[in-house]
Amino acid sequence: MFALAANGFNKPSETFIRSHARLLAPGNTLLIAERRERKTPINAPLVMMSKRWPISVKNGANIAQIITAALTPTRIGSSRSQYLASILRKHGVKTIMAEYGSTAIHLIEAAQIAGCKLYVHFHGVDASKMLRDPAIVQSYNLLFKQAAGVIAPSAFLANNLANAGCPAEKLHVVPCGVNTESTIPPNPEKYRLLAVGRFTEKKSPLSTIAAFAQVAKRFPNAHLEMLGDGPLMNEAKQKVESLGLQQMISLSGMVDAKRVQHEMSRASMFIQHSVTAQDGDIEGLPVAILEAMAARLPVVSTLHSGIPEAVVDNVTGYLVPEFDVDAMAERICTLLDDPAKSEAFGLAGSERVKNEFSEARTIGKLKQIMDL
Repeated sequence: MFALAANGFNKPSETFIRSHARLLAPGNTLLIAERRERKTPINAPLVMMSKRWPISVKNGANIAQIITAALTPTRIGSSRSQYLASILRKHGVKTIMAEYGSTAIHLIEAAQIAGCKLYVHFHGVDASKMLRDPAIVQSYNLLFKQAAGVIAPSAFLANNLANAGCPAEKLHVVPCGVNTESTIPPNPEKYRLLAVGRFTEKKSPLSTIAAFAQVAKRFPNAHLEMLGDGPLMNEAKQKVESLGLQQMISLSGMVDAKRVQHEMSRASMFIQHSVTAQDGDIEGLPVAILEAMAARLPVVSTLHSGIPEAVVDNVTGYLVPEFDVDAMAERICTLLDDPAKSEAFGLAGSERVKNEFSEARTIGKLKQIMDL
């Protein structure tokens, strides 16, 4: 049996976790959540390790209540580890994959006790911002020794982990793939741009708005649809209003996957101005960019983290330096002025995703690494 551990399984932005739950070991998966979950992406046994007591183990209607040590920032209590190990043994779990390093460090002891192979899939903040904390790095070094494999979504983040002490022989680069079969046939509107992502500092939505403001001066028919929500939403609304762009920029908030696909089918271009946040938080390789490429959208983004590993400058889109709003605006205008180039970039991006970043390919890589 295979176990998948995560902080939770229902964050709207973490579609990759739900894909791993559905596809890595169908019908043979135990889910481990660090918080209480009301639903799961698959019908599977669920272990909930809430920070509050009691802890529950669910399997259909069968609920066992236990009391264990509270979760600490760097390790799980020994009594809880003992109990979790007993659950792993009960279900015959041989392999665990933890989503994010911050989750994996809580499973080190339980995996050792149960004799399970422990793999960890890093994603972004856990291989950037968190590396600034010496206590986390110390915990990671224990994790690197215990883990059977360490997976990063980009070579950029893999290098960060290597610099933090992860042995090269344990490192694997496997992006979070996308379903290339479920995209809606494109029906693009020439001047319609799309941005998808949480309104956080590393996504820099204010930079995206500033770049579009320049575009709007040259292309008064242009429209920017921004999907997502987050702590910078109010600032984004204020910026749109201060620029007088309420009719040209739509801030639609959090939407479901079907709406995202629909908007991708309508758009002529995808833009994302990812940057390194002041606290060190960075992207891994944004799934939304891969989804946009799969939908035949040219991408205008930044030279940030793993993005250049997917978007090939002047082949599948354009990449500009972080915070260079002028360059982003110029590149957007270049593509709006040249529909043929825009279409060629979109087709090249679609082929690149099919060949390198399809869900089938990346899931296959993970299965091979973990011998599932």
